[in-house]
Amino acid sequence: MTILHYTESGQGEPLILLHSGGMSSAEWQPQAPVLARHFRVITPDHLGHGRSPMIADRLAVSDMGRAVLELMDELTLPAANLVGSSMGGAVALWLTLHYPARVKRLVLYRIGYRKDEVTYAGTRNMADPEYWRSVGMHKWLSDVHHPQGGPDAWEDVILRVSEALEPATSDHAHDLEILERITQPTLIVVGDRDPVAPLDQILEMFGAIPNCGLWIMPYATHVTATSTWRAESFALEIIRFLQRRE
Repeated sequence: MTILHYTESGQGEPLILLHSGGMSSAEWQPQAPVLARHFRVITPDHLGHGRSPMIADRLAVSDMGRAVLELMDELTLPAANLVGSSMGGAVALWLTLHYPARVKRLVLYRIGYRKDEVTYAGTRNMADPEYWRSVGMHKWLSDVHHPQGGPDAWEDVILRVSEALEPATSDHAHDLEILERITQPTLIVVGDRDPVAPLDQILEMFGAIPNCGLWIMPYATHVTATSTWRAESFALEIIRFLQRRE
């Protein structure tokens, strides 16, 4: 039995939505119903997030990727489309590079191909509980991550994410030569002012991945409003990409 908690809806080609670090599958609530009109939408909680348990002392992108593979095996999915947000994009990229036969199409949202001290600064800042209190999300995070160990467990969750993406030890560390081997149709989505996934690194990815599209959202940081006023356009662009003929 899979270790990941997940929900699913809709019918058709499988589409796995991988949420960002510190969030849960609830991140996809604005898009999932729209996407489920066209696809079999599967939304897991990552290891150590929401209702999915931790399996090690530290969170690792590779462990999260293997857990997604186990979920696919349980659901008897030989392959699926992947949409990954931020850390979920790191997981989707890891899966594509290490298990390419399991990935049909790939959407990388708000994620580069490696972490360095500059891009890690934003990730480290988001490991500070005061950041989430300042934007009024701490109560929501407390409720979502209560299964991790109580009302304050969300603080451990956001710290795990920072540890998983620390440049010196993270397995989210790829090079452009590896990206050139990606054969799947790929769409990169990013805000034009995102300090965590800066445009110079995104453009390097766009140039390296052979069959790649790029959508840059104007006047957007790591928070791109795809859960609010951009939610509909985001879902529609994902549908267009996934249904696009070669």
